[in-house]
Parts: sequence; structure tokens; C-alpha cells
Amino acid sequence: MNHDQKIRIIHDGICHLGEGPVWNVFLQKLFWTDIFNRRLWMYDSSIKITSLFWEGSFKIGGFAFTKNDDIVACTDRGVYLLRKSCLDNPELLFEIPFRRNEMFNDITVDPAGRIFAGTLDRDGDGGVLYRLEKGKAPAVILENIKCSNGMAFSSDNNYFYHTDSLQFSILRYSYDKKTGDIGKSEIFYKGDEARGMPDGMTIDSEDHIWSAFWGSNTVKRFNPAGDIVKEVRFPAKQVSSVMFGGKALKELFVTSSSQGAVDLKRGYNKEGIFLGGYTYTFAADVTGLEERLADF
Repeated sequence: MNHDQKIRIIHDGICHLGEGPVWNVFLQKLFWTDIFNRRLWMYDSSIKITSLFWEGSFKIGGFAFTKNDDIVACTDRGVYLLRKSCLDNPELLFEIPFRRNEMFNDITVDPAGRIFAGTLDRDGDGGVLYRLEKGKAPAVILENIKCSNGMAFSSDNNYFYHTDSLQFSILRYSYDKKTGDIGKSEIFYKGDEARGMPDGMTIDSEDHIWSAFWGSNTVKRFNPAGDIVKEVRFPAKQVSSVMFGGKALKELFVTSSSQGAVDLKRGYNKEGIFLGGYTYTFAADVTGLEERLADF
């Protein structure tokens, strides 16, 4: 089950909470958020250099590109448009009625360009999954979530996958592309703390789910029946999300977090275990799918 892979570090600057990697196929660059440090990082694969792309005043839980290479950012203060021509002047798109300790935690784009954006309520199980669509008010499609996390759509557009990390579960819902509605759910994966928390996810060209399992040092690949068919181990205990990229979409990029470390700049806990903070890549034996653009 465990598979040795040649893991390469693309960013050794420690992220407090590296998350939400997005491969921009037109720019051929990887972007990801360091949520609590309020930063976006960029990796240029052509020259193999990582640089700081944006630093601001809010925490970006997840983001998506538009066809104009602008960014829709889902944050702790609402949903903003970051125009590539003026990143320092964000434009508010949607106000969100957050609870006191609630913020966006992860997002994805559906086949029609709508954004599915989920929240984490640090005070309980009040997390919400919103559907965001241009010209419409945010629509609530799921409530009472503990920690909304990794999401994906099947290649035939019939199913929507959603992770609730603190329930150690991934559910699969029926999905209507025309309306953006989700329907009946079924359990795709149910685990426990000992096996780690399913976190960020992506889907490949064979309709297999790849999920980063926080607390387990592993990224797991699931077949459409929900069976684990591959595990890739990482030096970081707290891997947080995964994304296909590269020219042929055959590289997997993995973020991680130093959250809980004694020294956030080094990433180790008091027992000397490396929690994380690096961003990694490895070669996959399957092709990924292009990230969809948000219609905003």
C-alpha cells in the first residue's frame, strides 16, 4: 500500500498553514496560501523558483483564478476580487455573515464556474458550505459542518465530493450541473483520529480522489469505490492539501503546516517531530485535471 516516491521540496520557507494549492495552466505556475501569515506564494516551474506573490490584511482560506487571471479570494472577512493589475486594492464581492470565530477554509470551482466555498467554525459545528455565483446572493447548500475542507467534482459532473475533516469523513453527493444543487449523499470514506484527518483533495483523470491526510504524513489515493489504492509518505506530519500541475499535469504538489510547532520557523513540536510547513512535489503515474476558472 505504501509507495516510495522521490519527494522534492519546492519551498523550504516554513508556512504556518500552507493550503489551497492551485495550478494555473495558462501561467504554468503554482499558487498557494499561507493562511495565518496572510500570504500567497507562487512557484514558477520553468525556473524552479518560489516567490511571495501577495501579502495583505486578511486570511485567504481558498482562492480561484478567473479567465482574466484575476483571483477570487475567500477570506476571514468575506469574498474579494484581487485584480492582477492592482493586487493591493481588493474589491469586495460578497459579505458573509460569519460567526465570531468562523472563516473560509477551502474552496473549489464547479463545472459551470460557480465557487463552492466552505467555512470552519472554531467554536463548534456551525460551518457552512456556500455556493457563490456572479450576480446572485451567496446560497447556503450545507450547514452544521465541523470543518469544511477538500472538495472535487467527478469527471462526468454527476457527483460532488466534500470533506468534513473533524468528522474524519468524505461524503459523495449527487450533483446537478445546470442548477449547482447537490442531492442525496453517501459515505465515501469514514476514518478516525488514529488514521489522520482527510484534508485538501483533488481528482485525477481516472476519477480517483487524492486526499492529504493531516496528522499521518500521507497523501492517499482512493478509487471511485472509496478504497485506498495508494499511499505516499512525506517528511511532514501535517500535510494539508494536494494539486496536480506541471506541463502534462503529472506532478503532484503538496502543502503542509507547522501549526502547533514549538518554533513556527522550524516546524518541529516539543517531541522533535517535524510537523511541516514545506511545500513538496513528486511525479505521478497518472494525469490530473485542469483547475476550473471561476466565472466572475
